[in-house]
Amino acid sequence: MSKLYLSGNEAIAYGLIQAGVRFISGYPGTPSSEIIPAAQQVVKNKKIKAFIDWAINEKVAYEIACSVGLTGISSAVTMKQVGLNVAMDPFMNSAYVGTNSAMVVVSVDDPGPHSSQTEQDSRLFSLAAKIPVLDPSTVQEAYEFSKRAVELSRKYSIPVMLRSTTRVSHGRADVEIKEDFVNEPLKAQFKTLKDWDKKLWRYAATPRQRLMLHAALNEKIAEIERENELRFFFKGDILIVSSGAVFSYLYELIEEYGLQNRVTLAKADMPYPLKKLDFSGYSRVISVEESMPVIELQLCTEGRRNGIVPKQGELIPEVCEEILEKIGLIKRSKTITVPPLKRPSLCPGCAHRIALYAVKRVFGKKAIYAGDIGCYTLALNFGVTDTVLCMGASLSFGFGFKKAFQLADTEQDVLSIIGDSTFFHTGIQPLIDSVHYRVPFLTVILDNKTVAMTGNQKTLSDELSSSGEQVKPIEIENVIRGLGVNFVQTVDPYNFEASVKVLKEAKKFLKEKKEPAVIVFRHLCINTKEGLNSNPRYNVALAKELCKGCKLCITEFECPAILFNEEENKAEIDYTLCIGCGCCVHVCLTKAIRLI
Repeated sequence: MSKLYLSGNEAIAYGLIQAGVRFISGYPGTPSSEIIPAAQQVVKNKKIKAFIDWAINEKVAYEIACSVGLTGISSAVTMKQVGLNVAMDPFMNSAYVGTNSAMVVVSVDDPGPHSSQTEQDSRLFSLAAKIPVLDPSTVQEAYEFSKRAVELSRKYSIPVMLRSTTRVSHGRADVEIKEDFVNEPLKAQFKTLKDWDKKLWRYAATPRQRLMLHAALNEKIAEIERENELRFFFKGDILIVSSGAVFSYLYELIEEYGLQNRVTLAKADMPYPLKKLDFSGYSRVISVEESMPVIELQLCTEGRRNGIVPKQGELIPEVCEEILEKIGLIKRSKTITVPPLKRPSLCPGCAHRIALYAVKRVFGKKAIYAGDIGCYTLALNFGVTDTVLCMGASLSFGFGFKKAFQLADTEQDVLSIIGDSTFFHTGIQPLIDSVHYRVPFLTVILDNKTVAMTGNQKTLSDELSSSGEQVKPIEIENVIRGLGVNFVQTVDPYNFEASVKVLKEAKKFLKEKKEPAVIVFRHLCINTKEGLNSNPRYNVALAKELCKGCKLCITEFECPAILFNEEENKAEIDYTLCIGCGCCVHVCLTKAIRLI
């Protein structure tokens, strides 16, 4: 037994590998992104043979992991809660097919949300798919439950979800680690057609066979339910049932307020499937959980549905205090207010900023800009994004907007803005439709050669995988031309004049040819070592006597290194933030910002 200081995601990685998982796929998404890099480090340190790396999107990652589980090698797939949406098709029927070893689905939820489009609860999807789900409350449990998920999956030949949340995955603690790694022989099954024939009724089931598989799945769930016991703490006449990080908050609050004789706190390690309980000994039964009433619906308790638990937002300790006050257990002495936060912005020197500024310079504020998920969503701050739905939707929206205006016989410039990784993830398919139906809108691909928003993971255009393996880089331009796009141009956005020229050419092409156009703005992310080292560096100065206080450099460009002195009514440069990219010189109309 040893102790390691780990984050929740690192603990999950350690537990999976220790329990015998030798194949992990996934797609990066905060708050889940650190699991795969941590698992890669574990197998490297322990000299374990395994495949652990990213897939093009969550659906592909899920399907790969599912197929590996059928060969007898234990697998896992990682994603955030909105990534589970992308994987929903295989997820919903994988429990029918089952697994021949272990398959763990790690979905990390983001109550709040802190960095997501939704507060959705992966446990609810697990209930819908009839896949058991474990919900750790601490970093220690993240490690233990990942091992438990592998064991449960092996025992019942069923995928098992490990659902974490931001507070658990990004929390850090000393974790007690057992050094007993499972070393199963990596021997893949089903090497002959005859072997596959034995189980085709499972692997390639017809609808009639699916009915039988569903019945078998229900029997598995019923057996797991019978074995699933709640854990009880304290002894009072009010029963609160909880799971995940919220359980830890409630436990501490009950001790802090001395409620041990008034409250019984029950912990659901596995929030689904739950068996019915006898509540006759309690005056009230309340479920307190994030983010949906999964326990509440199964046990028919009070909670979100009758307004005791808020219907939105993270259940931080202060909110849990409010819940205890609503129940009548405590009286809080004061209300805590959270000060407003400064809105986030693109990094100083980010090539996305100057690319988008060039786009706005050519297409203006009357164009419709369909945005997407990535760092460039922050283009909202300076008016170059009108819509953001989900990954890849910028191109679908571009198609829909332009087609709608065509139907209305109205001229309207429409642009879709997407990143390189997001384009590979789910942007290719709507572009195919756009080519097929000859819908004339401009797709702007901001290619910084990394998945910057989620921790600078490698993309498909890299020559090395994240584990250091030599791979074949996929060129975005080749993919786009292969789809039949006739206008494909690549430009470094730091070359502002060239960017403006290409954008004007694209605008002309769209008007004349009436078909899609694509521009790839390519510049390495300055938040990577390679990108920062290769970035041009200029001495940038601001002549205050020329500054008219128009604030264009702040409102239209919004570089964090440019500040505004309200007393002097002048802009000024913060040289502790400025990286000397020189892009701001293209913004100042009075030439107050210059290179020296």
